[in-house]
Amino acid sequence: MLRFKILPRFVIAIFLSFMLFTVIGTLSHEWGHIAVANYFGYTTTLSYGSMGYTQDFSEDREVQEIKRLSDPYDDLDYDEWPADVKIKLEALDKIVMERYPYNETYKLHDKLITLGGPAQTLLTSGIGVLLLFLRRKKWRVKFMTLDWLAVFMVLFALREVFNFILASYEALFYSQSNFHGDEFKISRDLGFNEWMIPTLALVIGLLISCYVIFKIIPLSYRFSFILAGGLGSVAGYAMWFGFLGPAVFNW
Repeated sequence: MLRFKILPRFVIAIFLSFMLFTVIGTLSHEWGHIAVANYFGYTTTLSYGSMGYTQDFSEDREVQEIKRLSDPYDDLDYDEWPADVKIKLEALDKIVMERYPYNETYKLHDKLITLGGPAQTLLTSGIGVLLLFLRRKKWRVKFMTLDWLAVFMVLFALREVFNFILASYEALFYSQSNFHGDEFKISRDLGFNEWMIPTLALVIGLLISCYVIFKIIPLSYRFSFILAGGLGSVAGYAMWFGFLGPAVFNW
């Protein structure tokens, strides 16, 4: 149920809050990946909409020797390097590859790191649900700042809805069939149809978000919240990925 009345000051506050939480949600999702990668000992990097991870070989004796041997020839094509240097490098490279193989352990780590982002997003949403449940007697009387914070935490689950809509749009209008989103990758890793996990995440995100919006947010605020939230999310996404994110991380 909606009451079509706009509360101007409330709309501005929610609009700006959604812009902010779009950025927070994006970065915290990547921190979810990073937390798992750091747990397994990888070196990680964070960008405005992605993360990366590598194994740190810099302290390895053979890796340091490879660097020492190859540095003087960086400006030359490999074919022009001295034959004895290439023989030594190939032997050292074989040692390093045997020591740090791309094996089943690494593949498992990769899967768990991929899972870390969606897990963080849905965990944050779940904590928001728990907060609202614990405070149900209070927000039924009066919605406080902590209750609004819990609502925003719950709505982290809308990321799953947005990702599904975006992928569906690309599939329908651009015939894209190879998706790189976390949920699609998890589906493929588990041997499922690649749309299975994204669809499950969509359903979870919709159920949680709709319940909070239409059952918990006070009726007098509901329409203004939906209006400001939709506009603020789009504006926050455009701002962060359009110019602010690249500017901040390329500073």
